[in-house]
Amino acid sequence: MNYIVFDLEWNRLVKAVKTRCPDEIIQIGAVKYNSQMKCTGTFSRLIKPVLYKKIDPMVGNLTGLEMAILKSDGIPFAKAIKEFKKFIGPDSILMSWGAQDAKILRSNCLYFNPDVKLTFLKSFADVQRYVTHALAGDKASGNQLSVKFAADLTGIRYNEELLHDALVDATISGMVFAKLFEPDKFKKYIVDASTKNCTFKDVPITDLNNKQVDKRIFKIRCPECGRYTRKKHGWYLNGSKFLSSHVCRKCKRQYICSVEILKTYGNIIKYKKRIKLAKPEKQVKI
Repeated sequence: MNYIVFDLEWNRLVKAVKTRCPDEIIQIGAVKYNSQMKCTGTFSRLIKPVLYKKIDPMVGNLTGLEMAILKSDGIPFAKAIKEFKKFIGPDSILMSWGAQDAKILRSNCLYFNPDVKLTFLKSFADVQRYVTHALAGDKASGNQLSVKFAADLTGIRYNEELLHDALVDATISGMVFAKLFEPDKFKKYIVDASTKNCTFKDVPITDLNNKQVDKRIFKIRCPECGRYTRKKHGWYLNGSKFLSSHVCRKCKRQYICSVEILKTYGNIIKYKKRIKLAKPEKQVKI
């Protein structure tokens, strides 16, 4: 049995997100371990982008990857995945730090080749989940350890400046896994990841000057009489929501209002507006 620990770097432009494949893989890195927990091989490929013509600034800062490098040194995704599947080989369990990489790998495979066979994802394990329970046990309480923290706890040295390179991250994850590997305990973490979809998370807009924001949403009608209310003070940001207090001139009712602005698939803007009656202030007896 072989154990393949892989890591992906991907790019996404929120303003021009592709709904069927929101995250485009730009690098694959992996290490292979045998049943004796000896590293027997490594894999690293840069991938030439097709969906997005720019690198998101945050992705560029984290990975150090530039579009010019990917265009000159990258290979098509179809070729990269073919070589990766050959590297995985038969009788292997594929693993990554968190399940998101498996979902993104699946979505890229299906986008670029809808007829692709995903048999290599049928035996998959979330290394992060396994390591977290191995180190923290029941104290984990749903929290997941970062690969850096897990490496620190297990005494594995790494160069922090080299992190967010797919092969480097896969190597550190693999070293942590090899130190903590117990066959019987590991078995229950193996699942079929060939059917897990990658979903697009809504992105909150926190700038009211954004041209995509419909200012009419912030006009509040009284739920009682239907008239527009008067704003007692300007809208202010609290987390991802805008809050304000309003009063109805006719009903004299006071309301607390909140508006959350979310960017969804296909650059669509969604609003979550809530209005609730403000509690009357308690009078203090003197």
